[in-house]
Amino acid sequence: MKIYNFHETDLWGQDIALDAYGQALVAANGEIVLTDGPDTGVQDIRLRLFTRLGSLFYDKEFGSLIHDWILEESTEENRAAFCSEVILRVEEDPRVVPYSVTASVLNWDDRNLIAEVLWRFIDEDQPFNLVMQIDKISKELIVKDANPDPDSFSENIAHD
Repeated sequence: MKIYNFHETDLWGQDIALDAYGQALVAANGEIVLTDGPDTGVQDIRLRLFTRLGSLFYDKEFGSLIHDWILEESTEENRAAFCSEVILRVEEDPRVVPYSVTASVLNWDDRNLIAEVLWRFIDEDQPFNLVMQIDKISKELIVKDANPDPDSFSENIAHD
């Protein structure tokens, strides 16, 4: 396990804010919206879960294998393995408190796989969570902030 020492400004960084479909958010004045603080961490986790492991040419270790579960049957073993994959990938973010991640399957049927993941970030009092909805028919994956801060960009993408 790597130990990271971050200065307050280095912990979160900034990024271009993306909506639930991975498109850049643009303000009414035409400027690109940026993330900051924990919103950057939430977006990084969303991207890790959404991106197929090994698909980025510049970082083969980034991503997840949750796509491999889209057409699987809902068995106890498959639900446990899916949740383990989600937990493993969220824990790879160095800002996540070790052993704070939990995942659960909310629905898994012939049409949908819906799961939730919860975690805590270092130096943050509130837990964070995302809901993943995979439409098995269209094979579309949407990862949304389930409890967005109303003062953040996450509030704007949670209800798309």
